[in-house]
Amino acid sequence: MIAVTPRPTVRNSGALDARHKIAIATVTLAAAIALAGATFAQPPNGTGEPPHPTVPIKQLMETTITDASNTLWNASDPPTSAEQWAALEKAALALIEAAKINALGGTGPMDNEWAKQPAWKPFNDTMLHASESALAAIRAKNHAALLEAGDVLYPPCEGCHTLFNPGVVNQN
Repeated sequence: MIAVTPRPTVRNSGALDARHKIAIATVTLAAAIALAGATFAQPPNGTGEPPHPTVPIKQLMETTITDASNTLWNASDPPTSAEQWAALEKAALALIEAAKINALGGTGPMDNEWAKQPAWKPFNDTMLHASESALAAIRAKNHAALLEAGDVLYPPCEGCHTLFNPGVVNQN
């Protein structure tokens, strides 16, 4: 176990507090994923083989992608606090990492076949790039750019679901 020495809090620095909260949120997300047993990719095993997915895409969608994308899409009003911006940043980071994992396929019955289809990569790449644009907008506190990134994010999600899993489109 690694001992962590708490860093003293600076009372008059809102920026430091926001960075500290973002760091805590990021560590909390990583711990939650690990504790939930959602290990999505194994570390390299020394053989030079790429990592292999360890969960179905459906689980990745349900545990990470849906919540993160909905958080970004629901930011129709500009955030008014550091906590709101931090929650959006956490969602964008989760979506970026999930897109990287999603590119590998998954352990579900059709996951590897889907990931081999020519349309899979462009859908996933667009999700990744839109998520990265959302993160950049969030870090710049640019709400208009965040909305634009959300607009770019929606079509690959809908298109991928329509092509690969039509039963989940518009289930809300």
